[in-house]
Amino acid sequence: MKIDTNLLLVAAASFAIGIAVDRIISSPAVEKGTAEALPARDGATRPRTGDSSRSRPMTSQPGRSDSGQGVDESRDEGDDRFPGSVRQALEALERNGRMDAGTAKRLLEMAPAGRERRRILEHLAHLWGRRDGEAAAEWANSLEGIDRRRALETALHGWSEEDPAAAAQYVGQLPISEQNLHLVHAMARRWAERDRSAAMEWASAQTDPAKRERSMGGVISSWSDSDPTAAANFASSIENNFERNRVLEVAARRWASQDTAAAMEWARGLPGADRQRATESILREVAEYDPGRAATMYEELTATLPPKSRTAHEYRRMAEEIASVWSSTSPQEAANWAMELPESGEVRRAAIGNVAERWLKIDSLAAGEWILQLPPGNVRDAAAERVVGSTVQSDPATAFDWANSLSDEGHSTGLMREVLHRWNSTDPASARAALDTASVSFEQRRELNEVFLGEEAPSPADPNSQESE
Repeated sequence: MKIDTNLLLVAAASFAIGIAVDRIISSPAVEKGTAEALPARDGATRPRTGDSSRSRPMTSQPGRSDSGQGVDESRDEGDDRFPGSVRQALEALERNGRMDAGTAKRLLEMAPAGRERRRILEHLAHLWGRRDGEAAAEWANSLEGIDRRRALETALHGWSEEDPAAAAQYVGQLPISEQNLHLVHAMARRWAERDRSAAMEWASAQTDPAKRERSMGGVISSWSDSDPTAAANFASSIENNFERNRVLEVAARRWASQDTAAAMEWARGLPGADRQRATESILREVAEYDPGRAATMYEELTATLPPKSRTAHEYRRMAEEIASVWSSTSPQEAANWAMELPESGEVRRAAIGNVAERWLKIDSLAAGEWILQLPPGNVRDAAAERVVGSTVQSDPATAFDWANSLSDEGHSTGLMREVLHRWNSTDPASARAALDTASVSFEQRRELNEVFLGEEAPSPADPNSQESE
């Protein structure tokens, strides 16, 4: 159903002004190898060794390399970031002062709010983790919200510097959650840097499938640094499909970050679904630092395929991956590339939908203007559908207008119905008014009225019905 594009522009502008995008940049609690969080102290609390792995922070994303920056970088910053009383307390703790939950609580109460408090929390957790990892981890687990995450990661980082096996075994006992599974991966990686065989034996013995594949992924991540070929071949030999899929992704991405051509050659030799998964992972890895190169690799990969094969599900997924990653940094470039993809097989539609979703989060007004310029049809509908999904909670009026703009009337009606249903639960008067003034067909209005009436709206009287009576 066509609607006035000016109304959509006004709605898009309203959405851009009315939505505050709060970006919480979440990184591992140990930033820059705890360089900003942990001043080193003349070797008093950390013995110097030749093992570079001891100065590496945890990585929060399986398959990604850890930062090589060490804790000793913090020496250049000094301790002037901390207030005098807090600095003195930290110095006393570093001189083997008593560390317990009460001490930690009092120290944090002394800290100024904001970034300084975070640094002190991480400094304390790391120091305590190196001295008594289990006690530090238990204290961190007693905290709430983001404090718990930051303190636990940092305490475990410190613990793993002294005893990575114990740190890994501790996280292996934590209840299942995405954050805890991240810790399982990270601690397995830390252990493998010191003793890969022992770490792999522990990972393989995990009884929970999710913990087993995350811990094995951590070991493979470390192994890939020194021998990506052996790590990748091991990953592809895992019999369990669930475990092999995730570990294969880790191996593929790690290898691609070192030697993309060799990784692609290996992926091409894998069978069926494994080949698809590994290739997708490689393309995503490349796209994160050079999306244009990833796009070229995709085009070279599909150039020799018959037209029907180019639109197969596996290649559509690859195009979606590249478009999604590329649009997070250069949405217009990603959009231009996506528009050149094959229209058949939903390849272009799927990629454009991903671009629209990412672009809306970066600049909703620019994204809305771009979508309005797309020619009516399947591709534009895919982009408009993402606008509906992005705005239905925060700005249902905008979501309703975009839902009404879809060229496919059946799909448009379904989306409008979903928007009205949610809107009616919070502001029924506005939802009712939006439908009453909407430019929709009689059949659409009849169906959408059911949202408010709870039953099908009455049809116009049939002039022949009275005569039949």
